[in-house]
Amino acid sequence: MLSRMRRQRYSLKREGKVANSWRGDRLPDIVRSMASRPRHEALRGLITELLREGFGAAFSELEHERYLVDNSGRIDVAWGATVIELKSDLRREERDVVARMPDYLADASRGSAPGRTTVGLATDGATLLAYTLDLGRLTSIGRYDVDVDHPERLLTWLEPLLSPVPEVMPTPIAVALAFGRYSLAFGRAHAQLQRLWSEVGDHPEVRLKRNLWDGLLRQVYGDDVGSDALFLQHTYLTILVKAIAARVLDLEIGDPAEMLSGRLLANEGIVGAVEADFFDWPLLATGGDDLVRSLAAETIRFRLRDVKVDVLKSLYESLIDPDERHDLGEYYTPDWLAARVVTAAIPRPLEQRVLDPSCGSGTFLFHALRRLIEAGRQAGVPPAEIVETCADRVFGIDVHPVAVALARVTWLLALGDLVQDRPPTLSVPVYMGDSMQWNLRPLGASAEVLVDVPPNDPPLRIPAGLASDQHLFERALDELNRGLDTLAEPEAIRHAIALAGATTEDAAMLGQTFAQLKELYLDGRNHIWTFILRNLLRPVWLSHPDHRADVLIGNPPWIVYRHLSADMKDRLREALRSYNLWVGGSLATQQDMCALFWARGAERYLRDGGVLALVLPYAALNAPVFAGMRDGGMERVRVAIIGGWGLERVWPIFGAQSGSSTTSTCVLFGERDRAGPPPAEFDRWVGVLPRRDASEAEAAEVLAHMRAAWPRPRTLLAASPYRTRFRNGASLFPRRFVLVEYAAAGRLQSRRDAPRLRGRVGNLDKRPWTGVEPPEGPVERIFVRRIALGESVAPYRLLDLVTGVVPMESGAILTAASADARGHRGLAAWLRDAETKWNEHSNKGVDGAPRMTLTRSLNHLQKLVAQAARSPIRVLYTKAGTRLSACWLEDDDVIIDHKAYWSAANSLEEAAYVAAVLNTSIVLDRVKDLQPVGQRDPRDFDNLVWTLPIPEFDASEALHVDLAAAALHAAGIAARIELPDSAHFTAKRRAIRQTLVDDGVAETIERLVDALLPP
Repeated sequence: MLSRMRRQRYSLKREGKVANSWRGDRLPDIVRSMASRPRHEALRGLITELLREGFGAAFSELEHERYLVDNSGRIDVAWGATVIELKSDLRREERDVVARMPDYLADASRGSAPGRTTVGLATDGATLLAYTLDLGRLTSIGRYDVDVDHPERLLTWLEPLLSPVPEVMPTPIAVALAFGRYSLAFGRAHAQLQRLWSEVGDHPEVRLKRNLWDGLLRQVYGDDVGSDALFLQHTYLTILVKAIAARVLDLEIGDPAEMLSGRLLANEGIVGAVEADFFDWPLLATGGDDLVRSLAAETIRFRLRDVKVDVLKSLYESLIDPDERHDLGEYYTPDWLAARVVTAAIPRPLEQRVLDPSCGSGTFLFHALRRLIEAGRQAGVPPAEIVETCADRVFGIDVHPVAVALARVTWLLALGDLVQDRPPTLSVPVYMGDSMQWNLRPLGASAEVLVDVPPNDPPLRIPAGLASDQHLFERALDELNRGLDTLAEPEAIRHAIALAGATTEDAAMLGQTFAQLKELYLDGRNHIWTFILRNLLRPVWLSHPDHRADVLIGNPPWIVYRHLSADMKDRLREALRSYNLWVGGSLATQQDMCALFWARGAERYLRDGGVLALVLPYAALNAPVFAGMRDGGMERVRVAIIGGWGLERVWPIFGAQSGSSTTSTCVLFGERDRAGPPPAEFDRWVGVLPRRDASEAEAAEVLAHMRAAWPRPRTLLAASPYRTRFRNGASLFPRRFVLVEYAAAGRLQSRRDAPRLRGRVGNLDKRPWTGVEPPEGPVERIFVRRIALGESVAPYRLLDLVTGVVPMESGAILTAASADARGHRGLAAWLRDAETKWNEHSNKGVDGAPRMTLTRSLNHLQKLVAQAARSPIRVLYTKAGTRLSACWLEDDDVIIDHKAYWSAANSLEEAAYVAAVLNTSIVLDRVKDLQPVGQRDPRDFDNLVWTLPIPEFDASEALHVDLAAAALHAAGIAARIELPDSAHFTAKRRAIRQTLVDDGVAETIERLVDALLPP
């Protein structure tokens, strides 16, 4: 009764003018004050006001400074089953919270209603931490850092805990806050899932599902990324989206097994939206039913039929650790971009058959359906017929099992209120399958599909011809299932499938497959194979000429060759070669999986004259590795590019909200069975979005586009002799194993010939090394070298160098063992520690061993030993950036890092000449269009500068001599500029450039280089 009264008071406050005024006028002040970590009493007042005005708590219900029953402590604030501990600074006091909170929660549970979960909040104002007791153990269930720019989000995060509100609009932010990584729902569920996993994780059926899931992820990412933690996360998400599917139809969820298997929706005539898959394993554990019901109950609050965009992708992204998201490339297409691509690519939505072969969470499917529905309504098509057309026109495939679960529900959500007008049977056409058909193997004049059986069983074999006949294939699956139910003999199944219409050869193959399935059934590894076979063979059906699409649309995986496993590298290389798309050589590592999606997608899924519209890396517009795509010279299928969008000046699209952490993008439009080069012009979009998930309306307000010349192709041909002289610096990685600082030496001091060092920790370290303790100890001084990073290079001046441990002696890279054998005890100990940590944390091959040793990594492409030969004068320039910087170095002991390029110079004059040319805006302007583009700006220079006809220095040429003299003058000026130690290296570079402009020497050098280079 009390809880209902609270909700009534909260609802009245929330909907009334007073509440609106409080939320608009007072809540921002409260959140701003909380963010400052106010004093104890001030924070108590803010929390009290938040509970009363934000959640309808009566003053009489709030308890302050309540003593525990045993008088061992007191609770700062209590409201029903919620206790709140106030702290000055959780960054220092979290350990104290963990020690005290179990007693507070135990005390609160004694007075709470039966079945009501007690929750503890700890806050210093700026951060809120949520806890509960799980079988007597304290469990963290959520964290929220207040956002002064979005004060309402604090209430949204707290609502599931304090007062669940019905009829919430399902915006991406609201859904992510309610169910994302730091939500209370995820915190509670994750703790329970861990307990359930410890109970049934070794069950044969559960282990099989876990292994099958792992195998599919290897296909998605080209590498082994699966872990138990990720499997539990995917389980949570899948349960949640299946509950959302049921809520779309206002269905009561009584039996969790019915909901997870899809029977609940099948009883309503909807098939294919929810299926029994890898993630129903919690039902085998004690308490699994309760977990499913609890998660399903969390979805009641949202008005799911009012969805305007693909909200599930933001939920998936919000669950993944930011570093993990970067590693996996887990960035989905913004809705505004998907909607624009759909509008451009599907002019006749009621007539055109659309397929997204890598549909992810279903963003493109959502907008294709919305476009079809709007066209149907405008044409006066009856609602039921519109729904039937949707099911017949808009298809999706993805090999990622969780993406498919999301996309199916997104497909259903896109129908909106039309779901009430569905036909008696509605099949959601989104399938879990490999659209690249890696599992398709030629077999004489036909082919067979191989389905892996982990861990080491022979694959199941399915005739591809049978799989392309949907009706016959479904009858064959029914026979396989009936045979397992009755433990029939394989010969009986072969005979039954032959009677159903299969050829003699196909029936014989399925008889053998049934024999394998029967063994798996008797081994307890069953109940998943119908799902696996039905889904993994759908791509074969969709590639049949009668079922191909008019439009192939989407955002295929961007996975470069160097990030693939050895097996996937072999597959991609051979596949690209078959289409004449493999470039190889020094560009092999840059080959991209998305190019195969372009070619194979067109060949297998697109009808003659059909259109492709794919979101691709910006490099597809002009990089050499995509040249075969652009020139239309592919083998096996012809596709001409008929249009393109450049989005390099739109920000943000993917990745972080700031910075340039993720490459920029483009959209390419192609037509099958046409040939020829791309058009002369493309559309360049420009604008800064208010946020990455901006709405279509917000994007329309800030984006503009213009026609521009198609980006000039980057060339592999060198026009300058310096191309062969310059090389990239050494890959000194992981940074904390190489870059060092001097450590405290203690009472005995350190030896002069072996100073005590500690690996340097910095904010540019990457996972997994951010959590690895750096080496520490004495190292022989001969291995302590100064290092020039990319940030050390400024125009005509070398900035600060760093110190590093470089295990190189007499042109050889030492290991711990070889250092020990040579008597270098300090270096040996340092390397032993580093090698142990490298072997534990570096990327592994299929055999579990590191893909390369630490020594090989440090000397990747011989870039470290190349610096063993001493050079009195070297020229350096920056590898990347918005401005090119170059200088020279007159110290042969310095090691150059991979963020810079270098070459030995024959004389000081030659070094000055080269630096002068590279520092000019003339060179920058000529290579800018060739650079790969980051999230906001052009990025890497690498060897692009040498595609310009920069001649080698000749002391007999007056122009060369004049340039060298001007550069030496510029270097003298740069050396005298006072640069604050605290200034960022980019600020130091700007100061040098401006001083050279003020002096006039910059203009002189620009004029000379303009005369040097032909127009």
